Amino acid sequence: MKEPDRHDAGHTPLPPRMAARSTSFAHRKGADRHDVGSAPLPPRMAARSTSFAHRKGADIRRLVGHPVSRLSVLLLVAVGLWWLTGCAGEPPPPVAVKGPVYGGVYRRAFSDAFLTLDPAMVADTFSHEVCRQIFDSLVDFDDEGKVIPAIARNWEISDDRLRYTLHLRPDVRFHATSGPDDHPTANGGRLLTAADVEFTFRRLLDPHARGRHGENFSVIRGAAAYRSGAAPTIEGIRVAATDTIEFTLERPFAPFLSVLVLSNAFIVPREDVESLGEGFASAPVGTGPFLWAGKQDGTLRLRANPNHFRGRPYLDAIEYPIIENEMDRFNAFQRGELMQTDVPDPEYKNVKQDPVLSAHFQEVSRWGVNYLGFNVRKPPFDNVKVRQAINYAIDREAIVKLIINDRARVAQGILPPGIAAYNPKVRGYPFDPARARSLLAEAGYPEGKGFPEITLQFNREKVHSRTAEFILANLRDVGINCNLRESDFKDHLAAVESGEAGFFRMGWTVDYPDPDDFLFTLFHSSNVGTKGNFSGYANPKVDEILERARFEIDLKTRITLYQQAEQMILDDAPWVVVFHYTTHVLVQPSVRGVKLMPLGPPFIPYRTIWLAPATP
Repeated sequence: MKEPDRHDAGHTPLPPRMAARSTSFAHRKGADRHDVGSAPLPPRMAARSTSFAHRKGADIRRLVGHPVSRLSVLLLVAVGLWWLTGCAGEPPPPVAVKGPVYGGVYRRAFSDAFLTLDPAMVADTFSHEVCRQIFDSLVDFDDEGKVIPAIARNWEISDDRLRYTLHLRPDVRFHATSGPDDHPTANGGRLLTAADVEFTFRRLLDPHARGRHGENFSVIRGAAAYRSGAAPTIEGIRVAATDTIEFTLERPFAPFLSVLVLSNAFIVPREDVESLGEGFASAPVGTGPFLWAGKQDGTLRLRANPNHFRGRPYLDAIEYPIIENEMDRFNAFQRGELMQTDVPDPEYKNVKQDPVLSAHFQEVSRWGVNYLGFNVRKPPFDNVKVRQAINYAIDREAIVKLIINDRARVAQGILPPGIAAYNPKVRGYPFDPARARSLLAEAGYPEGKGFPEITLQFNREKVHSRTAEFILANLRDVGINCNLRESDFKDHLAAVESGEAGFFRMGWTVDYPDPDDFLFTLFHSSNVGTKGNFSGYANPKVDEILERARFEIDLKTRITLYQQAEQMILDDAPWVVVFHYTTHVLVQPSVRGVKLMPLGPPFIPYRTIWLAPATP
């Protein structure tokens, strides 16, 4: 998935994967039920508690033995304020309980509206997150990114690795009702069958469909012919029985099961798709743990599905209001209006170091990368020594520490930690201005003399602007004059995809946890343009290795091939690899069951979240 917004180093980022897919997960956007345990301060107490915390801050610090943040103070004094003010109707803090309880509304704000809730059209993280609650996939990922059963209870793979036979659960039902009025759906709540799986993939690969993600499944035999209109059916998809679907591939493809987790492969009911037409994108019907419950005043609402095959979720409902500004979201969280939030830069270190807040804060490496790309077909970037010189000229560690606020990990290679084939010993480009000047001289530009003026293009976000200014200074130090150009993400992406931008900022997060989704997608010559290879990079030897790797079944051999390809790509320097993302989440003390994965917040299993009850 492409990464557009400021949360490159942690948040849900990204809008449309925009290139031929992604991050999705690339990269878009009622009061709480306090009777089930909301530990935060009630809105009408927030103003009073702020002044109280200011006056009593020193006492509280002495009490806990070390400094605490303002938000911690508010949380710590919440109970005391409740008694002091005599607000018997206000919610007390949660109590310790032995197991999950049912009930409550979970509010989690987006910074922008979702684009679509039709799985075939999803290309951004916000839409993906909501769709994961409404629909189910044939298989899913566990906490470590390994494939586990979902709608498919088990499967067999043929010895030649071409045929995948998936056996479906007998108890998966489509939603019987939907919408704010709980109206009956066209499917009537019937059981899902293999015919629904076939319909879903035929719809996704339909040559007349508006969806952009069918290419992820082009490895299925006959998919390309069907997509082009040359064949009336997809040869490689067969309904073997009511509860059995069979996929046959053109050739072995190691990540195939992982690709089935993509939101575009969520299973949909034919009756509702056909009866609703384009309206299906705004009134979706699936099999997921939550039902579509409508949208009011900009807030999207889902309610629990009592008939989900994994059991009714603990929450009664999920609400997604839109709050554009990150500080406004954080303030809403402090007032108890949200159960989950991202943390703004100014509060990040305070939250991590705070003894109260840190207990409810999670942060993990996210499988993605932030980079500066060169169009290697445009001078002066068609000279590898120029590209290498710029790599040595940029101080990545300073960017991460001073601008990103340590919310990322300095990258030496393309593949992030946690992805198979990650190589901690890969040879990257340490900050070395002297080496940069030497390479510029070798390229014909001693001390930068005669070097043409270049422009770094980036999408309009404060963090990108600050980073660009820093890079400009780095380049000036080695004799390179650089201009800056910023635009909104849509225009920025158009310039990058078209090849107009010669030097640009971009980011990528995986759709599925496999090195193929980094190296093949972003560097194979077949993906030049809108499919992910924005640098125009083409190395026949790298192409050959990446093709062998994606169709190799032996994991050790695949890892060796990907590590070999990664080093070759780094030596060719089509990018300046800047940092690998982290992702985080802060929740209220009453929230239980949140598990953050390296795939990011969209993959949090909301069906397992519950809210601790309040004290009697």
